[in-house]
Amino acid sequence: MRWRMILAIVLIVSIPAISHAQSENLRGSLEDVFSDVLELELAGPGNHGDHFTPANVGASASIIEALGNFISASAASFPLSSTTPGVVFDFSSGVPVAATTSAGPIFAENATTVGKGALTFGATVSQLNLARLRGVRTQDFLFAFTHQDIADPGLGDRPTERDYIELALDLDLSATVAAFQASYGLTDRIDLGIAIPYVSLSMSGDPVARMNSFTFASTDTAFHYFEGGTSTEPILSLRTTPLDESASGIGDIALRGKVHVFAGARGDVALLAEARLPTGDEENFLGSGSSSFKFMFITSGQWGGINPHLNLAYDRRSSDYERDQIEMTWGFDQKATDDLTIVVEWAGEFEMGDEIEELKFPELTTIGAYEGPDGNTYATQYVTPSNIPNRSADNILSSGVGLKYTPSPKMTLIANVIFPLNDGGLRSSWIPTVGLSISL
Repeated sequence: MRWRMILAIVLIVSIPAISHAQSENLRGSLEDVFSDVLELELAGPGNHGDHFTPANVGASASIIEALGNFISASAASFPLSSTTPGVVFDFSSGVPVAATTSAGPIFAENATTVGKGALTFGATVSQLNLARLRGVRTQDFLFAFTHQDIADPGLGDRPTERDYIELALDLDLSATVAAFQASYGLTDRIDLGIAIPYVSLSMSGDPVARMNSFTFASTDTAFHYFEGGTSTEPILSLRTTPLDESASGIGDIALRGKVHVFAGARGDVALLAEARLPTGDEENFLGSGSSSFKFMFITSGQWGGINPHLNLAYDRRSSDYERDQIEMTWGFDQKATDDLTIVVEWAGEFEMGDEIEELKFPELTTIGAYEGPDGNTYATQYVTPSNIPNRSADNILSSGVGLKYTPSPKMTLIANVIFPLNDGGLRSSWIPTVGLSISL
C-alpha cells in the first residue's frame, strides 16, 4: 500500500509542474477591444469624437465584467467525472469478485467506494465551444455606445447627441478541459480524492465599429465619422484590431471526500464533500478566483439490468460574481455487454439568492425626441447597449449520453457527449468528452 501512496503523491505533484500558462491576459485583451472603440480617431467639426468616451466608460466596464465572469464560470465549474472506477471488486473472500453489474455513471456519482487501500487514476478531456450566451450567438454580440449629453439635460436634444457607435464583436470562444483525478480508499467506506483540471482557452474576434450617424442621414453632413473620411463623404464603418489570444494552465483544483453510509439490497447511500480551490488564473479566465464548497447526497441502486443514480447537492460559492446553487444529476447506466456500459444522464443547476449586479448588462438608453430646424420632429429613440438579455437567474439544464468500455478489470475507457436543454448562461452547442480510469 505504501508504494501506491508514493506513486499517487508523485503523480499529483507532477501534474501542475508540467502545466504552462501563457503570459497574455485575456481579460485585458477583451478590455482593449472596447477601449479601442471608444478611443477611435473620430473626425468632425469641433472634435466631437471625445464626447463618446465619458458617457460609455462605465457601460463598457460593466459589459467586460459580466462577459468575463461568464467565461470564468464556464471553465471553472465544468463537472468532473465520477470518483468511482469502472468496476468495483469485493476482496472479503480473498478472491476478487465484481461488486457492480455495470461500469457506473460518468459525470454523476454512485454511492459505492473503491475499497480500502485501492487507488484509482483517471483522466478526461472535454471540448467546449462556448457558442451562446443566454441564447445569443457569441459571433452576433452587438454593443452600442451613445453620445455624451453635452448641453441642456436630456440626451438627444441636439442632432450631434443622436449619433452613436455600434460594436459588432464577432467573438469565438473555445476551451479544452483536461481533468486528472485520483481516488484512494482510506477505508472500505471512505474515499479521498483530488481532481486537477488543465484548461486551455482561446478567444478570437474580428470587431467592426459602425457609426450610426443621425447627422449624416438627416442633413447629409456627418458630425462624427472615422478618420480618413469627410463630413460629406464620411467613413462610418471601421474594422478594429483583431482579437486572437489564448491562455492555458491549471484550473481550480478540487479536493473530494466520499463516505458510504448505507448499503441495502436495492440501493446504497453516500455523502460527498468537495472543495474547489482558487488555483486557476482569474485574469485569464482559467478559474473563478474564489473557493467553493459542495455537499452532495448520493443514492444509487440496481433494479434488474438498470442501475439508476441520483445526486442532490448544495454548492456554496464565495465569489461575489457567482450565486449559490442547488444541483441535481440523475440517470442510469446499463450493462449492454460484458465489456460495454451505456450511460444516460440529466443535470440541472438552479441559482439561489439575489441577482448579481456584476452579471447584468446595461439597460436601454433613451435618446429623446428632437425637433429639427427643418420643422421635422424625430421620435424618441431607444438604444440597447447590448443585445445580450438580462435574466434573474441563469439556470442550466443538460443531458448526456455516453459509453464506458472495460477491456480489462482494471481499465475503463469513456466516451460521452453533453447537450444543452435550455439557453441559460454561457453554453456550448455540445460537449464531447473522452477519458479513461485505471485501478491499481
